[in-house]
Amino acid sequence: MANNDQRRPRRPCSEAAQEGAPHMADLRHDFLRNKKQEWEEYRSEVTPFELRKNLPVL
Repeated sequence: MANNDQRRPRRPCSEAAQEGAPHMADLRHDFLRNKKQEWEEYRSEVTPFELRKNLPVL
């Protein structure tokens, strides 16, 4: 476990923004966009189980 004295102090958000750091809203937007894309890729896969279970019904 890290000692609290060894951690860097946090800077105010405005200071980080002045240095060109991304805003939390941008990071959140990118994260959600990537997760939605990941979910679409995942749910478009047909597993062998689904084929065995559902193909005879069709």
